Amino acid sequence: MKKTLLIIIPARAGSKRVKNKNIRKFRKSKNNQDTLLGIKIKSCLKVKNAKVIVSTESKKIANYAKKLGAEVPFLRNKIYATDKASTFSVVLDVLRNLKKKNIFIPDYIGIMPPTNPLLKSSSIINAFKEILKKKSVNSILSFTKPDDHPFNFIKLNNDKKIEFNIIKYQGKKYSQFERTQDWPDAFVASAALKISKKNFFLNKIKKRSPLINFKTFDMNSCVGYEILKKESLDINNLEDFTILNLKKNA
Repeated sequence: MKKTLLIIIPARAGSKRVKNKNIRKFRKSKNNQDTLLGIKIKSCLKVKNAKVIVSTESKKIANYAKKLGAEVPFLRNKIYATDKASTFSVVLDVLRNLKKKNIFIPDYIGIMPPTNPLLKSSSIINAFKEILKKKSVNSILSFTKPDDHPFNFIKLNNDKKIEFNIIKYQGKKYSQFERTQDWPDAFVASAALKISKKNFFLNKIKKRSPLINFKTFDMNSCVGYEILKKESLDINNLEDFTILNLKKNA
């Protein structure tokens, strides 16, 4: 029997830095899908055997998501729609409501924020295939290469004096490597793509605290999936929208 995937797209209305960020058009276009949420829904719907649910407290966003083909079987409780609410709490809110309504919960739970609009559907599909191969693993998390190597990081003391060699690899400082080509590969985790077994969440669903702040992946049982640098682009402000427009047209 094929394993199924629930993709949760968290899309609250109350963005402080950019008003209506998730449904704001990022370029002049008649295409109603040229928004962060529109692009994300379109990408997620290409994943076979996946159920795509948008979690939002906004009726406007809910109606928009439904028109594009996503499911919004209920509105998010407003207590989980503040900037203090954790993504984990949002996921549990979705799962609690699904259980309450006797709606089938797929085998795996994926979290795909609309603020990473350039994540390819092929990356979601391949990451899902990868975690299915790793039966003993609970989660898969996307990662990419950083803009700069951690060996280049410095520390500034109170008098602005620079301290080097603050990062070590297997006990060695970067100055102990003769060439930068010999530096070990470095990667950075990306929130663009996270998939976990449903029991990882369901085992914590009985917690009573409304704003549970757990990681949305199992740090003790997790493998990585490398995505392209541009797929990890995170949209938070107006400048990011300009960058997105350039990358979409590139």
